[in-house]
Amino acid sequence: TRYRRVTLKIIKFLTTSILATGVDFLLYTGLLFIFTPVVAHFCSATTGMILNFILQRKFVFNVRRGLKSSFLLSLLFSVGGIFLGAGIIYFLMKLAFFAEHPLIAKMIAIGVVFFYNYETKKIAFGDR
Repeated sequence: TRYRRVTLKIIKFLTTSILATGVDFLLYTGLLFIFTPVVAHFCSATTGMILNFILQRKFVFNVRRGLKSSFLLSLLFSVGGIFLGAGIIYFLMKLAFFAEHPLIAKMIAIGVVFFYNYETKKIAFGDR
């Protein structure tokens, strides 16, 4: 049924997102020793974005666009998600609690951006 297909797609999206986010989060944690939280986020999120595109194109969405156009749209939407996440981290870091716990700020940003990414990736891959 349609409900079952959508549920399976969301589970696949969640799985590929967890893998890419794991890479993003681990890299972010390491980069905090070198960079500010916002710079670390840009570097780690870019790596996660590329991995996520590869996994979701192969395993999640019914691709109806060519590689170039789906990548460019995905890139455009992902950059929007990266900036959305950076903005969330930037504003949360102004609060004393998050200034002491930047990983929690990152987790909140990841949660918000997850929903943004699911909707925009359907557009990028031409999957209705």
